[in-house]
Amino acid sequence: MSILSWYSNRIFRPEDGEYPDVRSTSKSIALLCLVLTFWSALAFAAHHHSNTTESATCRVCVAAHSASPQVNSTPRPVTFISVFTFRVGPVPAKQRLIAFALSVRPPPEV
Repeated sequence: MSILSWYSNRIFRPEDGEYPDVRSTSKSIALLCLVLTFWSALAFAAHHHSNTTESATCRVCVAAHSASPQVNSTPRPVTFISVFTFRVGPVPAKQRLIAFALSVRPPPEV
């Protein structure tokens, strides 16, 4: 029996019937990721220099200011197009009453 097969049998088919708790492992890894993310954000927010020569050689400052590329774009020429709208004329009251009568359900018969 090789070491790899012994290890996989021990992890995936334990002899005592208990399986490793994957949920707590994934929760602890997720918590570690969250802590590292917040620590990094706090470090960037609290980062400052006493003079400009230090900020010119600081790796964090250089990375932060060089990460956003400069976009040079020219706006496209504007072309106005007139749009015609269809204006509905006034509808007679009798025609409105017919449309209303067709959409309303009569009361049930007793």
